[in-house]
Amino acid sequence: MTDSTVFRLDGGLSTALEANGHSIGGALWTGELLLSHPDAVTDAHRQFVDAGADIIITGSYQLSFEGGRRAGWTDDETERALRNSTTAARLAADEGTLVASSIGPYGAFLNDGSEFRGNYDVTESVLRDFHDRRLDVLLSTEPDLFAVETMPDLGEVRVILDLLNSKDADVPLWVSFTVSAPSLVSGGGTFADACALVAEYPAAIAVGINCSPLTVITPSLESVESELPFVVYPNAGQQWDSGSMSWTGEPEFATADHIDHWVALGARIVGGCCGYGPAVYDKNKRQGATGEH
Repeated sequence: MTDSTVFRLDGGLSTALEANGHSIGGALWTGELLLSHPDAVTDAHRQFVDAGADIIITGSYQLSFEGGRRAGWTDDETERALRNSTTAARLAADEGTLVASSIGPYGAFLNDGSEFRGNYDVTESVLRDFHDRRLDVLLSTEPDLFAVETMPDLGEVRVILDLLNSKDADVPLWVSFTVSAPSLVSGGGTFADACALVAEYPAAIAVGINCSPLTVITPSLESVESELPFVVYPNAGQQWDSGSMSWTGEPEFATADHIDHWVALGARIVGGCCGYGPAVYDKNKRQGATGEH
């Protein structure tokens, strides 16, 4: 990644799937379609590629062996869905499109909005066991990048990055955190702490914020001088209601001015998260909101 290059990231995969008429209201979200209807996931990825995305993130965020068992899947089915996540993205990619394999937090498995709170009250051993086998499967699919994303907890990030180090994983990665207030990671610690942690790992190419509202992003980026470029992909500013499994409130989307400012602060990977479908993404692309190579 060069200092001047800005990579256009995709938007919310689940948002695109819902707009295409697919139901993803179950505990495994997009993961369910990766087992039952993977071509639908490829179609949604393709919409973002057609809208100009340089990087697409796989649908593996919500997939874990523990979550699969809770949903009645066998471990073989979970492994097949994990493998399908990379395949679905590869089939949608153009030459030069990068595929980033999503690694979601332990909180995603809890399915109660914990990725916006952290503090799971589990041991480091539990976190290692949760991530270990899934990382092995995703590594075997040979993604271009890892997106360690929607992370509320600095301790969990260290567990994941230590595991990848122990596996001699030669895959570049970024880590993006959820931020609950300007400069504060959701589960505790500052965004500066988070940036310093990720910078310790040679495989890291970026650190930043995702699935957080616009109001916290700019002041958080301004609060730190990071050794790494920033990755930024906000949600649409709504609140997650874990009871109804839906977003509430009026959306607010990033504008060209927002993204130009983030790029000036050091963002080099920019896109959208929940609420950002291909139509919004394409509109921002036409406005120059995601920068130019």
